[in-house]
Amino acid sequence: MGRFQGLLFGGAAMTMVMAPAPARAADAADAPAFVKIDAGPLDAAILSLATQTKVRILFSSELVAGRRAAALEGRYSARQALSQLLHGAGIEATSASQGVLVLRPGRQPVSTAPRPAPAGATQPKPAAARPTSPGRQAGEAEAVTELSEIVVGSHIRGTRDGPSPVVVLDRGEIDRGGYATVADALTAVPQAFGGTTSDDTSTTASDPTTTNGNRATAINLRGLGADATLVLINGRRMAGAGLMGDFADISSIPLAAVARIEVLLDGASALYGSDAVGGVVNVVMRERYEGAETRARIGGSTRGDLGQRQFAQTFGRGWGSGSVLLSGEYQRRNMLMAVERDYAGDADLRRFGGTDHRLYFSQPATILGVDPVTFSLAPAYAVPAGQDGANLKPTDFKPGLNLANWRRPMSLLPTQERGSLYFAASQDISARLTLSADARYSDRRYTDYSIAPQTTLVVGRNNPYFVSPNGSATHYLAYSFLNEATGLKSAGEVQSRGVSIGAKVRLPGDWRLDAYVQHAEELGTSRSTTMLNSAFLNEALGNTADNPATAYSAARDGYFNPFIGAGRNKQAILDFVTSGWETRRTVGRLDTASVTADGALFRLPAGAVRLALGAQLREENLKTVGLSATSGVTPLANFSRHGDRTVSALFAEGRVPLFGPDNRRTGLERLDLSLAVRREHYRGGATSTVPKLGLVWSPIADWSLKATYGESFRAPSLGEITDAQRVTPVNISAGASGTVLTLLRYGGNPDLKPETAKSWTTSVEWAPSAHPEVRMNATLWNTQFRGRIGQPAINNLSTVLTAPDLAPFRQFISPTTNPADLALVKELLATATASTAALYAPEAYKAIADARYVNTGDFKVRGLDVTGTYGMSVRGDPLVITGNLSWLMSYERRITASAQGVELAGMAEYPADLRGRLTATWTHGPYSATGALNHVGDLHTPAGVRIPAQTTADLQLQYAPKAVRGPLKGLSLAVSVQNLFDRDPPFYDSPAGVGYDPANFDPSGRLVALQLTKAW
Repeated sequence: MGRFQGLLFGGAAMTMVMAPAPARAADAADAPAFVKIDAGPLDAAILSLATQTKVRILFSSELVAGRRAAALEGRYSARQALSQLLHGAGIEATSASQGVLVLRPGRQPVSTAPRPAPAGATQPKPAAARPTSPGRQAGEAEAVTELSEIVVGSHIRGTRDGPSPVVVLDRGEIDRGGYATVADALTAVPQAFGGTTSDDTSTTASDPTTTNGNRATAINLRGLGADATLVLINGRRMAGAGLMGDFADISSIPLAAVARIEVLLDGASALYGSDAVGGVVNVVMRERYEGAETRARIGGSTRGDLGQRQFAQTFGRGWGSGSVLLSGEYQRRNMLMAVERDYAGDADLRRFGGTDHRLYFSQPATILGVDPVTFSLAPAYAVPAGQDGANLKPTDFKPGLNLANWRRPMSLLPTQERGSLYFAASQDISARLTLSADARYSDRRYTDYSIAPQTTLVVGRNNPYFVSPNGSATHYLAYSFLNEATGLKSAGEVQSRGVSIGAKVRLPGDWRLDAYVQHAEELGTSRSTTMLNSAFLNEALGNTADNPATAYSAARDGYFNPFIGAGRNKQAILDFVTSGWETRRTVGRLDTASVTADGALFRLPAGAVRLALGAQLREENLKTVGLSATSGVTPLANFSRHGDRTVSALFAEGRVPLFGPDNRRTGLERLDLSLAVRREHYRGGATSTVPKLGLVWSPIADWSLKATYGESFRAPSLGEITDAQRVTPVNISAGASGTVLTLLRYGGNPDLKPETAKSWTTSVEWAPSAHPEVRMNATLWNTQFRGRIGQPAINNLSTVLTAPDLAPFRQFISPTTNPADLALVKELLATATASTAALYAPEAYKAIADARYVNTGDFKVRGLDVTGTYGMSVRGDPLVITGNLSWLMSYERRITASAQGVELAGMAEYPADLRGRLTATWTHGPYSATGALNHVGDLHTPAGVRIPAQTTADLQLQYAPKAVRGPLKGLSLAVSVQNLFDRDPPFYDSPAGVGYDPANFDPSGRLVALQLTKAW
């Protein structure tokens, strides 16, 4: 039923585009304003006019290339000012919609008279001028310049309606969505999967990558991985984030400084290089602003938690030949503890119909016995509850175990606090040269709590509290400090920085050269406290003599009592044994030099054949160092890694219009071809050359068929190559013989090869010129990902010793009888920490599992996206409806080349097979209301248990008076409610011990926020 409901939901976006478009109100481009424009290039003059009059003016770069405008000062409407600026230029302006003008070739200058729409009529407008929306499949933004010429998907300026599917979130849609951060806005896009690299999947231990050490948030398109989604800011890369430096942290981008977000839903390595397998996100920052803008937001959950505060201030000034902008933002979200949600704070999920995930690491402790054959540990006796551990007798112990709710002290969402600055400036140096610069800085700090310290204690007769139920001289105890200490506290700081300097050189004809140099870096530091110090714990247990280098003395301060059944050990003892800590510092750096030239080669009857050529040089650097004070008095280096590489690239892109308005034929209203190719070379590594082909064909007016084919690649991250070699002991099932003590190897692999992919898209688009408020697009897409870098052993740890397709990653050994096996184990244990190596004798290991990074496994992902936009009138008031539906038809994974493919679409912890968002915005004078429905289709577990679908509702009410002066001028007040009906996520019996799927659902509940925006 859940999937059927989702299809109905998506169908709404498809059927509502069939009605005729409504009449428009009079054009707001006729409102007078004071205008001051310096003499200079025409494109700069138009951009300045748009900023000063608050009117969107759309035009192609080719149309105004090489033209100049005279100075203009006085009180003009946008139309009147354009009439002066375009006098004699053979360019005319037409209304696209209220407050939107489009420039196009014409014989007469633009009229200065207002042009209201006749009653009951509609005004056609070119496809390129339609309003953007979350559901818009773009290309349309590529045909015009709207205060910026950066558009994802092409290096060629003025490209009209390209072949690749693009979704655009403009500033208005971001504000109407009630989002607090860039991450919130992007994760609401149905094509984005939140199951990896986010702060909630990190705290619930459901992120399979385990590399998000600083609670960042990345974007993961199509579920192909955050490391396969390229993120750009103004068309330029960010430095790598995370322990591996293999994704971009979008939580560092200040929302107040964002103009729009472009999401390319197609492989694009031929355009942008490595990492663009799943798609590209380009965050376009504000470039020109006149005056000042203040934003303030306060909110939180209606359950009394998750408080939010946000404040932003923007200043800008534009002049005819340049502009400057400065924007600052502060944002804080409070911590959400797991116990605040009943389905997440108790590992015993039986009351929801799930299983008991509590652990026998507990207090009272569980005494473990050693299997003489497998050497594995298993519960044998339960330490009795309700006693202080001082007067136990052997007969007090009963066979069995104790259980503890280890989720009790954990946080579900961490505290996130961020301050950000963004600066941008541009200046025309001459008629042919414009210089620009931008800089950004973000400081993000987080705090969260995970599981309380727990360990396997070795206790002997030197401990005064020792008692044995079976006369043994020592015992293993599974012990938890849940009742004696807080959860492991992790706190950290991430500084994200970037600066770039660019130049635009207008060359002869309409050619232009764009060049820039950039430096970006990501500095992450973290500190974990309330950790056990194994040396101190052994001293407190009496296993080792008092260490004179510490201030603690067991004889004086007391011994640690592991047999306590109620109450706590002395605070001085607890402070001593839980004083361990670890720190880690990761620095990712990126230096880039890039140059691109584009322009027309020659003209065909359908238009100019255009070409872009470019070269790029990148220097990537990743360094990690760490200290650990968990095994002695002196901190030790526990993690060290350093890698760097140089990447050089050459690329070219061409667009060939074969048929168009001037030479259309029956069945050939339009036919455009495009080709891109890029060659990248990694110093000391691989060289890759990948192409991309595109086609746009309009057999009849208003209908377009689009197709792309491309090859992509993702080079191994520096972390995957240079990660330190480590080992750790793990008890793993070996089938009928029970569990086996296994030495798990993990770490980097310098011999990794690039991942490769082939992708294609096919789109059908309907954009009737008679009904410009209607647009419909359906895109069928397919991506085949080969040689995916992964760790099959660690991702399938429970079956690594038994599954046939995992045979290459296991080795059974017999150190007690084979000297070579014993030598191998000792060699591997040399890479472990001293405390880890001392846990078991080398002879105890019976198997080795190899979990290092390898090129293995394939993905075959296929789906259908349907988007639509429709405008209508309700009693004279505009109502705009948009829809975006993503149907994941197949998500098949093979973990090794010899494995059988497994279908994972719609499986818990993997991308839902159906996601959609339907929005409607109604405007009545200064008031507007936006409602949205968000749908996630039903899921299933590997055992076939169904997880119900979920549909949540959002609502925003906004008041924005049209005052031209006074205190209400530039004011906007909005109340936003997300998850209006406070729906909990559907229940899922997660192995992580939470009762929902963090990969597909959100635990926040109903969030209410009040936002005030004031332009000064």
